[in-house]
Amino acid sequence: MKSNFYTYYLIILTIILFTGCNIEDVSENAARLRIKLTDATSLTLKELHVDINEISIFATDSTNIEGEWITLDYSGGEYNLLTLLNGKTVQLVDQYFPSYKKIEKIKIILGNNNRIVTITDAPVPLQLSPEIIDGVVIENINADLATNVISSIIIDINAALSIREINGNWFLRPSARAFPETYGASIKGYVAPIEANPYVAIIQETDTFFTFPDPDGMFYFFGLNEGAWDIYLIANPESNYRDTVFTDTLSYGQKLELTPRPIRLVFDAP
Repeated sequence: MKSNFYTYYLIILTIILFTGCNIEDVSENAARLRIKLTDATSLTLKELHVDINEISIFATDSTNIEGEWITLDYSGGEYNLLTLLNGKTVQLVDQYFPSYKKIEKIKIILGNNNRIVTITDAPVPLQLSPEIIDGVVIENINADLATNVISSIIIDINAALSIREINGNWFLRPSARAFPETYGASIKGYVAPIEANPYVAIIQETDTFFTFPDPDGMFYFFGLNEGAWDIYLIANPESNYRDTVFTDTLSYGQKLELTPRPIRLVFDAP
């Protein structure tokens, strides 16, 4: 009986070891894909909540030129975009993914619980524009996935351009771009005093981004194209502080920190 016990034990142990060796490790020779969400703000909104149900990517590789849509491991969620300013992000996806793929497009499918809160503190439900019922497609991403490398892609929704009102009804049609987190240049600066209640805008040709500074006056824009950007530090008219406008030119990948720190707006006595 004793010998039979050890025989059974060895058989069971062999089965466990054999099975364990054949369990596929999804992280082996794979890329790690992260999708994050951020926002460029609106001057007329206090909150913008978006309800995201599903995220897919369109990926190509060397053997499949046409590519395919792949649904990511994402369980859905609601996000107040106006908390995601000045480089703040929230992570939506973190999963292993076959390497040597190129992500060319992202598709977001929205739910029905989208809403805004205006500067009057009134919550307003948002309808989905008919043209995005089947999803919002963001193109021209061109993110390569390499083996054993974490690739983060930022989805940047421009709140100011995403809301429209028609005959008393409010509609959501996200104006969004997406880019690898390591892409492009950035602008960081500080503005004072806080009594000026300023906001910051940067403009390059047809691209316009807004933000409100953090409590310490810091503002930050990233994922920017190279070239000249007009930078506007705009005070609340009732504060009697004077606006400041200047231009800086970014080179590819440059992390520009504006001086002086802070840039102090001039007070005009009434």
